[in-house]
Amino acid sequence: MKIAIVASDYAPSVGGVQTAVRNIAQGSARAGHSVIILSSLNPRGVPARENVDGIPVFRFAWGRRPRWSLPFRAAQTLLEMARVLREFKPDLVYIHFLTINALYVLLLHYVGDHIGSPLRFALVSSARGNDIQGIPLRSRLQRWMLPRLFRRAHAILFCSAFVQRDAAPYLRAISPRTFVGVVGDGFNANEFAGARAYAHPAPYVLAMGRLVEKKGFDLLLRAFAQIAAEFPRIELLIAGDGEERGMLEKVIRDWRLENRVRLLGFADREKTIALFLGCEFFVLSSRVEPFGIVVLEAMAAGKAVLATRSGGVVNLIQPGVNGMLVEPTADDLARGLREMLATPEKTRAMGARAPASIAQWTWENITRQFLDVFERVVASSGRGLPSSL
Repeated sequence: MKIAIVASDYAPSVGGVQTAVRNIAQGSARAGHSVIILSSLNPRGVPARENVDGIPVFRFAWGRRPRWSLPFRAAQTLLEMARVLREFKPDLVYIHFLTINALYVLLLHYVGDHIGSPLRFALVSSARGNDIQGIPLRSRLQRWMLPRLFRRAHAILFCSAFVQRDAAPYLRAISPRTFVGVVGDGFNANEFAGARAYAHPAPYVLAMGRLVEKKGFDLLLRAFAQIAAEFPRIELLIAGDGEERGMLEKVIRDWRLENRVRLLGFADREKTIALFLGCEFFVLSSRVEPFGIVVLEAMAAGKAVLATRSGGVVNLIQPGVNGMLVEPTADDLARGLREMLATPEKTRAMGARAPASIAQWTWENITRQFLDVFERVVASSGRGLPSSL
């Protein structure tokens, strides 16, 4: 197959979308398929065209800002994307995370249906969380786009049943022939082989993610404040950066936790892996978590996970086997921290069982699931799908 992957963002930027697309692209190429990636021209300074891991990457200025130049950039982006797709002649276009990138593909797919080859392609869309649970709440354009995109798609995928449930209002008008299913994210076990644990002067509990409201780090800080005196040697390390850093720093000061909590900021891949390997256990404190790649990675490092019941993560945690589930409140997180810190042998035993409990979530297996859907779509595409927006 010839597969064009349209990603909202890509390397050298770092995040869940970038990690997933990179692994899907590499796995598809290893399976013998021809792959290109279309992504945003972000961060500034990256080339508009380059090869990453031997895969061609094309970047486009499709962002909404600055607004004064948006009409000109939009027209240019459509023309450039059309040129790339005409030259590549994909059997299938796969959109990973549905935002402005998906709008351009929707328009090109509509044009392709009306002018025919060489702009006709099978279409697979994949929603990964915030594109369903966050952006539509504040974007009228997103609410307009999603049902139209889903009506045109040959297959619609979600990272978890939790996200699929929340997408129900946008799925009402899809064709009964459209495949709808769940394909999650994965991890690379090889990343942890031979890696060194993070050197820290005290035992620590680890949390990681963007410092935003939905990740619940404020809840975690308040929970840690409740149990800190009971476990005076334990520190809390939080890796990541974001808009709530200032607020979290204030919470740390208010609770006088400056000597017990470290906000580490951005961690590159090597440091991330080291942090996983060195922690006592990992905590996911999210109010909303569509899937939870960090949970997989913590378990791949042989660590138990304390997680909130916040969405797709409930499919990864087996209470008492590889971790513990609590409600997304400070009091419940405190209870979980207390129990896991007070029973270190039990916590270490759950960590030892964790890698085997997630063996099905390797990127090799996940990519095979994506390719199974792609092959099914290519074999049956173009049969009775609506041609209108």
